[in-house]
Amino acid sequence: MFEALADPDCRAILATLEEPRPAKAVAEACDLPQTSTYRKLQQLSDASLVEERTDVRADGHHATAYVRDCSGVFVAVDGDEPFEVDIVRDPESPDERLARLWTRISEEL
Repeated sequence: MFEALADPDCRAILATLEEPRPAKAVAEACDLPQTSTYRKLQQLSDASLVEERTDVRADGHHATAYVRDCSGVFVAVDGDEPFEVDIVRDPESPDERLARLWTRISEEL
């Protein structure tokens, strides 16, 4: 997670993902090559900072979109103990829960 947060491109991507966006739109907004964007999105996803969702469309042509999955990160350092990382998440709306459910179903198929 720290590597992702230290990367200026990853931070730019996080700032861009206030609402779900496809990777192509993220690449354009951040002025990054698509290959780098996918790599950075995967890094952010592995760090639990970005969520990959399936954008359900009425015409049946569903698309993958990415959205920031946190509103903050807290790190607690206490003496000799290992540090604790706490990712702050906003409550999900019904639409977000449905999108997450659809993504999981799509992964199972």
